[in-house]
Amino acid sequence: MQDGKLLFAKYAFRPNQLGYCGGPDSGGLLDYVVEGESDAGLDALIRKFEAAYPYLRFIANSNGIEDATDPRVVQAYWLGNELLDRVDLKAYYDLVQDRFAPKIPKRLQKYVLGKVPEGALPHHSFHVLDVSMRTGALAEHIDSLDRCRISWGKVVALSVGVAEVEYKPLVIRAGRLALGGPVRRTAAVSASGRGYHSGLKVGDLVTVHWDWVCDVVQPRQAHRLEALTRFHIRLANQTQ
Repeated sequence: MQDGKLLFAKYAFRPNQLGYCGGPDSGGLLDYVVEGESDAGLDALIRKFEAAYPYLRFIANSNGIEDATDPRVVQAYWLGNELLDRVDLKAYYDLVQDRFAPKIPKRLQKYVLGKVPEGALPHHSFHVLDVSMRTGALAEHIDSLDRCRISWGKVVALSVGVAEVEYKPLVIRAGRLALGGPVRRTAAVSASGRGYHSGLKVGDLVTVHWDWVCDVVQPRQAHRLEALTRFHIRLANQTQ
């Protein structure tokens, strides 16, 4: 299993580079992944993610794991795994209420908090579809939601610095969020000539975040991510 800090950086680099979250050193995040080494300096960069890090800490505490950047914890937040099944919903409700609700207009807080008793989990898809846009951290626009969530797809073409990925986009159908049919989208595999995807090939199943290829994943990981995404889409549609 990958080093958890490096795994986090793979998913967090692009939104950090775009200025959506984290501290000012996105280049440092990428450097760590390219070099394949992690240390306390990378841990300090990760702690600057004021939304993602509390989720990591919560998932770790819920599972008796001391390190919030344990690879199982990081995978649970970005992709989903069995650690999410052990989360206490009351404790999760308290986290959302204490950490995120104060940033949400009072008239909308009930729409977010009410999703937790219905099974919302501390997964990135819930944060994107129900928390971020209500706090104002993300524009309430279908393209922003689609790029911010973690998507998955197959590499169908490669060229210098980019990959063409076939994936299922987030769409609006009859006024409701849904996953559409397969389309192709270009995603970067390097920034300023630096990347970590030297072995990437056509046919690989990958994850994408803000038009950046994060990692190569296994079918079971993509299936879990899809299931969680579809579930949180259903919850989001209750109050969209």
